[in-house]
Amino acid sequence: AQWQSELSDKFGIDSIVVEGRAKRPNENPFDETVPVICSHPFAAVRGEWLAKIRWDLVVIDEAHRLRNAYKRSHKTGQALRLGLRQRPKLLLTATPLQNDLLELFGLLSLLDEQILGPEEAFRARYLTALPPAEGLASVEDLKARLSPFIHRTLRRQVKEYVRFTHRRSIVEDFTPTPAEQNLYDGVSDYLRRAEAIALEPGRKSLLTLVYRKLLASSTYAIAPTLRKLAENLEKNLALGIHFDLEELAQFSEEAEDWQNESSSTASFEALGREAAELRGYADQAEGITLNAKGEALSRALDRIFTVARAHQWPEKAVVFTESRRTQKYLFDLLSSRGYQRKITLLSGDASSTEERKRLIAEFRESTQVLISTEAGAEGLNLQFCNLVVNYDLPWNPQRIEQRIGRCHRYGQQRDVLVLNFLNRQNAADARLYELLDKKLQLFDGVFGSSDEILGTLENGVDFEKRVLDIYQSCRLPEEINAAFDLLRDDLELPINKKMTETRSLLIEHFDGEVRKRLKVSGKAIEEELNRYRLNVASITHSVFGGPRALALPEVIRLADSIKSQPLDSISYLSLDSSRLPLPLAELSAGEGWWFVYRIQLTGLVPSEKLIHLVMLREEDHFRALSLSEGQAIADLPAEEEGFKRPPTLPIADSQEKAMAQIKEQCILGAERDSLRQVNDARERMDRFAEDCLSAPRAAVNHARSAWEEGRKGWVGRAEIDRLERDYRKKLSSLRAEEDSRYPQKDQAGAELTLKAKVVYKKSLVGSAYFWIG
Repeated sequence: AQWQSELSDKFGIDSIVVEGRAKRPNENPFDETVPVICSHPFAAVRGEWLAKIRWDLVVIDEAHRLRNAYKRSHKTGQALRLGLRQRPKLLLTATPLQNDLLELFGLLSLLDEQILGPEEAFRARYLTALPPAEGLASVEDLKARLSPFIHRTLRRQVKEYVRFTHRRSIVEDFTPTPAEQNLYDGVSDYLRRAEAIALEPGRKSLLTLVYRKLLASSTYAIAPTLRKLAENLEKNLALGIHFDLEELAQFSEEAEDWQNESSSTASFEALGREAAELRGYADQAEGITLNAKGEALSRALDRIFTVARAHQWPEKAVVFTESRRTQKYLFDLLSSRGYQRKITLLSGDASSTEERKRLIAEFRESTQVLISTEAGAEGLNLQFCNLVVNYDLPWNPQRIEQRIGRCHRYGQQRDVLVLNFLNRQNAADARLYELLDKKLQLFDGVFGSSDEILGTLENGVDFEKRVLDIYQSCRLPEEINAAFDLLRDDLELPINKKMTETRSLLIEHFDGEVRKRLKVSGKAIEEELNRYRLNVASITHSVFGGPRALALPEVIRLADSIKSQPLDSISYLSLDSSRLPLPLAELSAGEGWWFVYRIQLTGLVPSEKLIHLVMLREEDHFRALSLSEGQAIADLPAEEEGFKRPPTLPIADSQEKAMAQIKEQCILGAERDSLRQVNDARERMDRFAEDCLSAPRAAVNHARSAWEEGRKGWVGRAEIDRLERDYRKKLSSLRAEEDSRYPQKDQAGAELTLKAKVVYKKSLVGSAYFWIG
């Protein structure tokens, strides 16, 4: 829904969300006349239909989710690679590029497998320890391969041109009741046990993480889970009966990083004891109806909204929780505290585009509080709200940044407040918050955590695992402090060293290019905006005969319709000489012909442009102005001339000669661009072929060395013969691979050269005679 809305609002492009739309079984869901929008999974399971469309462009948002697309086990990535082969692709992600070269390999291979070659060759060339001189050459080679395909813009680079507000943190302290603390201590001790039977062995770490999150969220979240665990044990969990928590869905991306090895099953007596213990904890949790953190939320919202009212700020808050049951508890609690019919709920149930749009519209227009599960942490624009509440604070910094980014984004007019809850009596909670706040700088500043810091944490799973290990293994405050000190120190190395080594060598190169492109003075920007406004005013004035306010999509559609209709009749125009650029001041009082042509050029990248051929009268003939001078004439304000008419002087020969020169310039420029593109593509083909051959060549060299060493040594004749056969077999395989690869490369090169041939086509769009006065 966000993409559909922004394509329309910002670019005037109509689009359709195909997910969830009913189509006949044999109809291609992607076969539409407008751009289509869908999720990664929807496209992946329909890869065959996807491949049937000759897409002009495929935009893959949140591309970091496909960083493991090169792995056979990554079904979504593999399906999209196959379904989108040889289609132009643009990969977008706001998650910083990581230091893991294999993630870069995964994304680039999704874009085009020829860029970095096959995985085996990539590992051998860039991931194997090399001597310093070879290693530096290897990095430079990789940088050269990456530079045409990566465009990186850091937030700090655009803050000069785009206004961003600050984010400020608020900490609301709370103290659990004795009953809550007793439950927390008991369940925490249970989760620490290595022999806990209810924790499914293959997913023990992930389940422990989720149970700890539910325990910290609310008694309403943990109670049904404990009850269900006890019931499952009584049905004999050892036979493989288990249940899936809905909260596990939010960890689907990182699930493979949380896998554990299986272990043996437990005895029947142990099952009974553990089931009884879990039932006891469930009874405890269900008996606790007052949660100290919930009471703290109610107090904090009342206080912040009172201040907001006094300053005429929006009285709105988005509250994030990691549990659906906590979401319902907070809804009931706040409804009873004066927020009845002022709350909107968003969860994974709101999966359709229309439903999410409806809920966000409801929050924007009529309610005060949006309580969202992790389903709302991505894909929502909430710039109209400036209070983000982390009721449950994730341990993964990337998830925290995603949440805050719903409100702290382009278009936000006010500073964003980030409200967090802290039980300072819990030493681990206090140290974790300190680390997230002070070291990772997530909650304060113009951007919060820097791109560099988030980049070193990669997907945040390793950080999350370290935090879980502290909660699991440390009980005493001094143990907790020592463990968090160690985690903080361990973060120093990647943040301060690894980042400056790998990233500066491979990626910082692009930052300079970005700065160069962005280095436009404020005056030049304002001039360009004024020119744009004048063009819009000219279009609307010429069509409607007077000023009229139009939305951007209307202007774009109107301009396209005007440009697509050739003007058969000749126009007679009076141009305003006072708006002539100083270098063209001598053209004042001049007159002549003005022709507008549409030029179309084929090639690897087909292009189309309008050119203005202006023929200035000089006594009894006409002289062609340069294209830049012609553009300047085209920019002058004009009025229709009602009385004057052009002299009867021949124009055809001069016009034809001028167009012949323009044609030559256009073709030469297009051929030059096309040749450069062909050479770049042929170089990639050459590298790809050599990359594919590097592994069999290495195998041949290894087999030959083994055979030669065998002949020098004391091995028997039979072993020498075996080594020779192995060498010859690998040599034969190499030659067969070469016989296959090189003809494939030659054929692809020939097809590329044919496709790159430039064909010129022109058509007259309109013509006018003008007088400059």
